[in-house]
Amino acid sequence: MSNLKISVVIPFYNTPLALFMECVHSVKKLKPFEIILVDDYSNNIELINFAKNSGCRYIKTAYQSGHDGIPFNLGVKEAKGDYICRVDSDDVLLELPNNMTYDIHFGNIELVNIPTNFGIEELILAPRAIFNAMVIKKELLVKYPLAEDCNVFGDVLLVLRLLHNKYTFDRHKKVNYIYRKREDSIQTSKSSFYHRLRNVQTVSRFCSLEYINPQLSVHYLELALMNVKYGSNSLKYYRQNVK
Repeated sequence: MSNLKISVVIPFYNTPLALFMECVHSVKKLKPFEIILVDDYSNNIELINFAKNSGCRYIKTAYQSGHDGIPFNLGVKEAKGDYICRVDSDDVLLELPNNMTYDIHFGNIELVNIPTNFGIEELILAPRAIFNAMVIKKELLVKYPLAEDCNVFGDVLLVLRLLHNKYTFDRHKKVNYIYRKREDSIQTSKSSFYHRLRNVQTVSRFCSLEYINPQLSVHYLELALMNVKYGSNSLKYYRQNVK
């Protein structure tokens, strides 16, 4: 049980029931301050009934948004804890931090490389899922809400803004999050090139939202285009040939 007032927000839409149940049960074992299940207008009655009778808070979006941004932001708005942790509805959370000495506590996601020290350039060159299991002050998510459209990587955009504004962070010491890749998810149903183009749009919006000066904006966008060209080898190429 964490000593912190952590509200765990789990957006969901027609998640396979078995996976959703495993997700919710894994979080309940940790006894957080509260668990908020945000239904993005599912039509699976069995799933909805489980959510309503799970002992967690159940809220529902006004319409089916088709994206995590709207349900997650609704969960943040309704949360009563001092900190927020986001969990995907088909994943498993193993641990929460017992204390917070930084603004942000990154989760340690299975098979995802999140160095203790990393910055904006690295994240642009190697965008990846780093929002799940992240514990962060609620006030920061109110100030920097998740993007509510699918044109950008909302999680990467958020972290770029947090890094730019010099918020402090650490990382969970051992793996505390099991991430599942499903065939019907947007990550696996779209091509790698499609996602690299989304990264360009993410970086463009980041520069716009944070009023990054033109020279630095061009640099960041060049890094995003490097990711389009070199893909998973972008960071290695940058270190060997540019930096």
